[in-house]
Amino acid sequence: MKKAIKFRLYLVIALSMVVTAVLSYHFQIKSAKEAMYSNAILRINQVREILENNDQEIEKLMENLEEDYFIRAKAVAYIVQRRPEVIEDLEELRKIASLMQVDELHLFNPEGVLFSGSEPKYYNYTFESGEQMSYFLPMLKDRTLQLCQEVTPNTAENKLMQYIAVWSEDKQRIIQIGMEPTRLLEAMEKNELSHIFNIMTIESGNTIFAVDLQTGTIAGATNRVLQGKRAEEIGLDLSDQELLQGIKSTEITVEREKNLCVTKMSDSILIGVASTYGRLYQNVPSNMGLIIFSLCFLSLVVIFLILNMIDRIIIRGIDKIIESTQKIAAGDLDYRVEIVHTPEFKELSRNLNHMVESLLETTGTLSLVFENVDISVAVYEYNLDMKRVLATSKIGEILLIPDEELCELLEDRIRFAEKIKEIRSVLCQVERDVYRINGEDGTVHYVKIKSYQENRKMLGIVVDVTEDIVEKQQIVRERDVDLLTALFTRRAFFEKINALLSKPEEMKTAMLLMADMDNLKYVNDHFGHECGDDLLKTAAGLLLNCKAPHKFAARLGGDEFVLVIYGADSQEEIEEYLDSLREQIQKTSFSTPDGSSIELGLSGGYLFYPECTGTSEELLKLADETMYQVKKGTKARFARYRKEQVF
Repeated sequence: MKKAIKFRLYLVIALSMVVTAVLSYHFQIKSAKEAMYSNAILRINQVREILENNDQEIEKLMENLEEDYFIRAKAVAYIVQRRPEVIEDLEELRKIASLMQVDELHLFNPEGVLFSGSEPKYYNYTFESGEQMSYFLPMLKDRTLQLCQEVTPNTAENKLMQYIAVWSEDKQRIIQIGMEPTRLLEAMEKNELSHIFNIMTIESGNTIFAVDLQTGTIAGATNRVLQGKRAEEIGLDLSDQELLQGIKSTEITVEREKNLCVTKMSDSILIGVASTYGRLYQNVPSNMGLIIFSLCFLSLVVIFLILNMIDRIIIRGIDKIIESTQKIAAGDLDYRVEIVHTPEFKELSRNLNHMVESLLETTGTLSLVFENVDISVAVYEYNLDMKRVLATSKIGEILLIPDEELCELLEDRIRFAEKIKEIRSVLCQVERDVYRINGEDGTVHYVKIKSYQENRKMLGIVVDVTEDIVEKQQIVRERDVDLLTALFTRRAFFEKINALLSKPEEMKTAMLLMADMDNLKYVNDHFGHECGDDLLKTAAGLLLNCKAPHKFAARLGGDEFVLVIYGADSQEEIEEYLDSLREQIQKTSFSTPDGSSIELGLSGGYLFYPECTGTSEELLKLADETMYQVKKGTKARFARYRKEQVF
């Protein structure tokens, strides 16, 4: 490798020296032209930038003046509206014009007739009196308009003026002010080409000029001799379309001396930069000699340095990497690569060492997991730089993944991560980080998945917690469901009603019914408590079978029941459900052990939400008090709570 590199270096350097000796003069000529071309473009852009900046300054000045003039016009309108007596007082109007520093002040009526102002000679002019006046005609149709006219010769005297018009606040008159554009004209004079080129400095032998394409004459130049000359006199053909469409290099004559000229269009002017050939090529001989000497010297230095660096840095580094990888491939995982003499080899060494360390960590982790196969737990691990996933054998059994699908997932890290994400999308509400998996045979499994990411490595632990979750669900069920009636317990009722009260958009129109049995004591005394329990079950079944789609019922204790219907669109809808419930209660009779039957009696009080608001305890208390009133009067009915009730 080293010999081949040496041969190619010598050959390239020798050919470069021959080509440089033959073509150096031509390169110098080309370089001088390119340098002149680049400098010309910079100069042309400088002129264009000056023109653009001046235009922007003029535009900004016009905007500032327009804003200032509108403020003055509105101030005059305010004064005239607050002091209408000045409209007929010429001296006062002139004082106002002087105070607001405006040159002319005119008042127009809503028909556009000038009826008053600081200049009586303009009275009775209208917005239709001339082209300049007609600019303000749209204001007669739209009284929200305020207009500022550009500098224009006025209708009466053909004098350059700028007029601004606004409506008064009461829309009874138009106030127009006129301003002589002194500041604006001064600023525009500074943008003339002759002025710009007079203040520019340029090296001897160079000339910058601009040709006005409308007149064909040189409008400005750093060489005053060219000022006012026609473009044809210096050799520019303005009929040449290439000259007018882009950047072009051409030859011109300035004071009987040939010049290389670069031209470029800018709006309606042609900007050119010219340089004499003497100025253009004055450095070619000395530069050529310096280049040849420098190439010879640098060639020798570069050959020496390149060969030395290739040998010391690259060749030796590659040999060291080959030796290190051979040791690692042979199984020496404790070996560490230490090549640090270049950033590239240092980075390569670090990556190789990191790879070895990752292999060691993976081996140690898997060894530890395999020792704990006596519990239903699995571990998976993958590196974001690897495609394959490492996992223990029980992971398919725990996650209910068939063996064939599991093999495909473990071969593709991305698909495996998507599968874990899919499993994690079905949360179990009982415990954090526990997810539900539905088996193909209808069984339900619960798994706990914890994942840990460090740098680009992902480690996951999967535990089958089905037995624990089922046991917890049973505990929750026994805690929240009344064993006798299958209704919610008191604790579960308050938990659900408080959750609904915190979500008005789900609660919508709702009803809370508080009820108890009318004849439970009679049944218990005459037929025993077992028969009384059957009576409670019968009442609970009626509440559970209420036709409302969104409801829940609870047994608060003894023979006290509560029914909540929610999510309805109106109270009338809930009343229909209550009517149906009353009808079912009336149709239901209870058979006693002696063969007789008694009517099932439920007395209750109910209220509507959000007609009644408050905490769950407050709402339950209102319903309870209403139920109590029913119990004191005619039983076996439901009464609605009214806000005007007094208990």
